[in-house]
Amino acid sequence: MPSPYTHILAPVDSSAQAQTAFTEAVNIAQRHHAQLTALYVVDDRAYHTPALDPVLNKLLEAEANHAHADMRDRQRFVATTTVPQFYVEVAYGNPKRLIEAYAKQHSDIDLIVIGATGKDSPHRVAVGSTTSYVVDQAPCNVLVIR
Repeated sequence: MPSPYTHILAPVDSSAQAQTAFTEAVNIAQRHHAQLTALYVVDDRAYHTPALDPVLNKLLEAEANHAHADMRDRQRFVATTTVPQFYVEVAYGNPKRLIEAYAKQHSDIDLIVIGATGKDSPHRVAVGSTTSYVVDQAPCNVLVIR
């Protein structure tokens, strides 16, 4: 029989796929009595320009506010479950690289539960580039949710 998972990472964004994956991560965490960490990465690559336009700065601020509100909603949702420990993280940068780095820095993470596509690829049928990268580079098991 396989070992139970002890720490699950659920990278999230505001997409429906991410919500479905997060719900599955919560279910797995409950069954395994595992710690769960939700990681919301604000993709700020478009905002790195030599002369940061005030409009772009406002957009980044709005995305960051949305990320924090989304994570508060997830905390309220998990509070109604039997997940023993739940943590939230909001990071800024390249999502695929930060997800990989986070999993490597936290060596106790033994499962990543991720949506097949994210908000940057709503019309894709295949696995998104972030998910594909995480599957290839992650130091642990990765479960892709459609």
